[in-house]
Amino acid sequence: MAGPDQPVTYKAVGTCIYGGTSDGPLTREHIVPLGLGGNWVLPEASCRNCSRITGEVERFCLRPMLGPFRIRLRLPTRRPKDRPSILPIEFIRTDGLKEHATVPAQDFPGACLGFRWPAPGLLRGQPPVDDFEGELVTRLIEKEVRAHATDGRKVKVGTINMLLFGRMLAKIAHSYAAANLGIAGFKPLLPDLILGKSMAAPWLVGGDASGPVPDTEPYLHHVYLQNCLTAGIEYVLVAIRLFCFVGMPRYHVVVGEAQSRLERPGT
Repeated sequence: MAGPDQPVTYKAVGTCIYGGTSDGPLTREHIVPLGLGGNWVLPEASCRNCSRITGEVERFCLRPMLGPFRIRLRLPTRRPKDRPSILPIEFIRTDGLKEHATVPAQDFPGACLGFRWPAPGLLRGQPPVDDFEGELVTRLIEKEVRAHATDGRKVKVGTINMLLFGRMLAKIAHSYAAANLGIAGFKPLLPDLILGKSMAAPWLVGGDASGPVPDTEPYLHHVYLQNCLTAGIEYVLVAIRLFCFVGMPRYHVVVGEAQSRLERPGT
């Protein structure tokens, strides 16, 4: 397994890991999106249709939700010439009215957005549901926010969608498991969610209920495999912590039933 920030190119799959087809050209997958600084590549792993679907989900998470933060970190983009130098900013006044302005992109309030969720419903014996329970987690560069939020105004720092974010985490987890275990190494549960055929994200995607995570870790992102025995079934889990260095939450994603005993991380 690769280290948290170590670049790696895995062995080509030759089959779409989401839809199962081997027909047509297959594209490579960045396990963590390139736009988030992902440097783990899984070649020949996605058909054109599945790549389009996962790309649409990632675009929301990378632009309306995390776009300004990505610009502040100078994370990669496939279209550097299109990266904006000026961003719109929205203020909400104490009387509820909204004001709009523009600021240089590097002056936009630095904010990383994520969620604090309970463990996946499957691991808690819950039936599948569509709606997430939990709360927004925001890590801000407070000095900059205060500079914009004068006279009691609030600043809108991003747009959130828990379902789309959960689907992006599912895509990261499924592709990471496929890269490290092989597509025959587990019985997958996530493809329908990844492709938008199921909306029951909270059943398979949730928070880490094993205990408090470190305030920060010296990594951009941290992703690793785990296994969990629930109701007599051994499941493969992938733990995901995006933007560890600013203290964001860790997520647990159930990728499927285990086919064989997994090594524990670090063994």
